[in-house]
Amino acid sequence: MRAILWEGCFLRPSPFRLCSLTLLASRNPIRCRLGAAQQSLSTESSATEHRISWIGAARSASTLQFSILHLSDLHRDLQDELANGPLLESLIRDVERYRDQNPPILAPSLCIVSGDLVFGVGPRHPDPDTELERQYSQAVAFLVSLADALFNGNRDRIVLIPGNHDVSYPAVIASATRIDIPSNPSERKALTDELWAPNTRLRWSWAELCFYRIRDVALYEQRLAGFANAYNQFYASKRSFSMTPEEQFCIFDYPELTLSIAALNSCYRNDPLQRSGSFHPSALSSACSELRKARRTGWLLAATWHHSVGGSPAQNDFLDHESMQYLIDSGVSLGFHGHQHSHDCVDERYRLGPDERKMTIVSASTLCAEQVSLKPGIPRGYNVVEVDTEKWTCGVHSRRMVNNTFNLPVWGPGQFNSTGKSFVEIELSRPLAKRPPDLDKALLLERVDDLLSRRQWSEALVILKDIKEEPLARPFLLTVLNELGNDSETIDALWPPTNNQEIVMVGAAILSLRDPDRAKVFLKLHNVSNNADASVADIRRRISTRWSR
Repeated sequence: MRAILWEGCFLRPSPFRLCSLTLLASRNPIRCRLGAAQQSLSTESSATEHRISWIGAARSASTLQFSILHLSDLHRDLQDELANGPLLESLIRDVERYRDQNPPILAPSLCIVSGDLVFGVGPRHPDPDTELERQYSQAVAFLVSLADALFNGNRDRIVLIPGNHDVSYPAVIASATRIDIPSNPSERKALTDELWAPNTRLRWSWAELCFYRIRDVALYEQRLAGFANAYNQFYASKRSFSMTPEEQFCIFDYPELTLSIAALNSCYRNDPLQRSGSFHPSALSSACSELRKARRTGWLLAATWHHSVGGSPAQNDFLDHESMQYLIDSGVSLGFHGHQHSHDCVDERYRLGPDERKMTIVSASTLCAEQVSLKPGIPRGYNVVEVDTEKWTCGVHSRRMVNNTFNLPVWGPGQFNSTGKSFVEIELSRPLAKRPPDLDKALLLERVDDLLSRRQWSEALVILKDIKEEPLARPFLLTVLNELGNDSETIDALWPPTNNQEIVMVGAAILSLRDPDRAKVFLKLHNVSNNADASVADIRRRISTRWSR
């Protein structure tokens, strides 16, 4: 059985799909790339839901308009830690004030946390594992409470990525061997050449004035194990963070918002001795390939990572901005990062070729950093990014800490230097292609086909009931109802029957249920009473005979 070619993309064949998707392809010749459905999480509503019950109403006003809460750099001052309770309460109070701001701010539909969940530990800490576990437990508890308070417990509404503080310094040192500066000039030159070679495993420590060479690569890759464990715990193992660099990305889909976010790891080869950020090429390529699949056609594509896109000549802890071109070329229109402890909003232009595409890049300040880590004149803060996918614009609102009590924060409007206001408004680049009108139906049929292949009949029926008026869905519906053998479901799902096969199935179900009222209505249907088909005539005769006695 050959695969179907749909505008340059092969769909895997299946007995359920061949007829329906071939017909759809002929009706709508679109470029179709179908991927696995993203997992979604839901938990019980929290007791704090009533405090911000207006959020649901504000969010449902228009699915074309929504806002994203953008937090970053949650690492605490270990000498004077900001506790979870005061931090959460301060944010909830601020969210409750959004609608009274000038201009008003939409309540958030989701949250991006762009790295640095914890402060971390030094290389000589006496018990690094216990301290890291404590810090991550604190971070996870805060994030769970945030999901409960703002998103009715739906943790998939919070997007997490790692930052440089999430890299375990002790794990890096344990994986490496110290090399003192050799006295021989040729040996020194050889080490210097190795240090600057691509993908080098050699590191230089300014603190100790010596080299370190990574000997145990497997152990080195475990430097994000603490973050991975916290990630798995937060998402209740329904999402996981891989220890394989090529797989360190995740896609978060929000179909009701027509939004997809690629959560990227910019800590590839990053450690305290190698401070620059980077993406693993395969991870970035795979993430962009996922974003470009057909079911996301016409959606707003976004990405989040941790490191800044540029810095001063004295800095070396940022991403090469050329990596942004790959995201722009893949259709990403909106980017989020942290790390620089200051808020900003810039347009990264597409400079390769004549295309006018760009990516709007939003930077958030630090939510919890200690005072010595703050830049002069820039307090703690976070952003709220409003998106309008009808006008294709976004408004970035800066929120900052407006008091000086670091363990009891109060938040209010910040200020962008570019506007002198607490917000900036920017046009977004539109998607690379418009969404074809029948694509959603095709994707639902794809989902049904997958469920049928796994014999998940009840789950397939839920979807089919919503699209049962679509002619291509009816054969799937008959298959599911035959497998379930539920007479009531058969009558409800197929009423009124539209063809002879459906008439016979509904008639047989009425006979089985012995429902005289439904039998009378059934016999009066025009396509039943005036039907000369032998099978229809037989079911009509059997029903008439039973209730004429």
